[in-house]
Amino acid sequence: MTALSARQPAKAGKGEEWLARRRWAKAGWLYLFMIVMSFFFLGPFLMGLLSSLKDNPNEYPPRLIIPQVTPEFIGKAYSLGVQGGGDGWNGGLKPGRSLTFDVTVAVPKDAPQTPPTIFLFPYQPTSLVALARQAQAKDYSTVKTEKTGETGDQRTYKVSIDYPALTQQTGEVVRAKLGVPTDKLTAILANGKAVDVTLDTPQAQAKQYDLNETQQVELIKSGEKYYLRGPVFERTPLEVDVERGQSIVASTLPPSDKQNFDRSFAYRNVTPGVLGYTFNNYRRAFNETTDPRSGISLFMRWVLNTFLYAFLRVVSAIVFCSLAGYALARLDFPGKNLIFLLGVLFVQMVPSQVNLVSNYVLLKQLGLLNLWGLWLNGLVAAGGVFLMKQFFEGMPKELEESASIDGAGPFTTFWKVMLPQAGPALIALSITQFQGAWNDFFWPLVLLRNQVNFVLTVGLSNFRSAYGGQGDYGLILAGAVLSAIPVIIVFVIFQRYFVDTGSDSAVKG
Repeated sequence: MTALSARQPAKAGKGEEWLARRRWAKAGWLYLFMIVMSFFFLGPFLMGLLSSLKDNPNEYPPRLIIPQVTPEFIGKAYSLGVQGGGDGWNGGLKPGRSLTFDVTVAVPKDAPQTPPTIFLFPYQPTSLVALARQAQAKDYSTVKTEKTGETGDQRTYKVSIDYPALTQQTGEVVRAKLGVPTDKLTAILANGKAVDVTLDTPQAQAKQYDLNETQQVELIKSGEKYYLRGPVFERTPLEVDVERGQSIVASTLPPSDKQNFDRSFAYRNVTPGVLGYTFNNYRRAFNETTDPRSGISLFMRWVLNTFLYAFLRVVSAIVFCSLAGYALARLDFPGKNLIFLLGVLFVQMVPSQVNLVSNYVLLKQLGLLNLWGLWLNGLVAAGGVFLMKQFFEGMPKELEESASIDGAGPFTTFWKVMLPQAGPALIALSITQFQGAWNDFFWPLVLLRNQVNFVLTVGLSNFRSAYGGQGDYGLILAGAVLSAIPVIIVFVIFQRYFVDTGSDSAVKG
């Protein structure tokens, strides 16, 4: 008897250890499952984010460690930006500046012993808006190549890019809007005063009519005269070519493009700065959609239009869906079930494309082929009415009975009793409507014709057709990531309301 009782605690201890291991095993499998699912859900977004930083998002095989996020190359981009434009963040090339760029070439003994051919080339991405041809750094700068070292069959060359400035700055830099008439060059100062301008460099004098009103320049005040110092270049494209048998093995920055079996390297910008190197596609999304007539970035305008459209959709959904949902859930009136069947369920079953022609003709006759017509087309969301109806049906009837005893009518009961308790449902409705409006593409594509009135989805689709018909995927991915950020922020902040409910605390006892 004593021996049996002594064995029982030992068995009980082993049983508890087994149960504990089983609980930990279940928890481990659960976390592993969550990690795998998070990879499937977040993986495409993270890959899109990483690819939006690359010069070539279509590279294969794709790399997870890229130069644009490597501290070594970010530091070199900062240094080149300081050399070329005096700004390590924005970079660029300004008059009176020079920079050096190193290139290492492998030259075997049986290969030609000639030095590489290095030159600046013209590069101007096509924009959504009609811009005049921009001045190119190759027309104003000089390139010199000098061999600085040799180790084995590898030779290192120093590339010097010099952008001379004839007039030294002795006064202040004045912010001005440049105008280029055909008879003389003038500038309009910030105070509205027009002044004559003397071109700074001989190159600028020879190519003065290449400078259009969208070209970046510096206006220098020296004594009583104003000098145009520029133009200022946002990017400095460089190309390096070597002979057959040679190969380029290293350079200050990795190339943007490789051709001719890695014997031709192209650098879209050797004075990028940090923003121009790591976030170049994001900067282009704002800069290359700037309307020269108004100076407004179309991309920023699309963002504001999308926020306005989403805000109007959320407000109308909160007002009309809550009223309709409460009426269908709590009020008794003739035809209620028929209205619910035809006005809510049937509408959700019918695709919106079925009403395309009739809705478009109606909005066109009303002169509403704009954001207001887009909002009117989706004024009441059938899915939102269904959501609010189901929520109000799940709330306790004691709330309405108590309000009725106190003498409250139907609208007072709805406004002061039921609606305050519907916070979780209203938050869920707002999130779904905001997300739906933000990602809406079909109806904005049909109704909106003016680029200024575009929403983000339509504007991003134009990136593909505007850039040579092939698609500038770095720019498209950058715009897609920017458009996804607001939806992610809204969902992360308010996601807890999807599972929260206020009806549990509405009645005590």
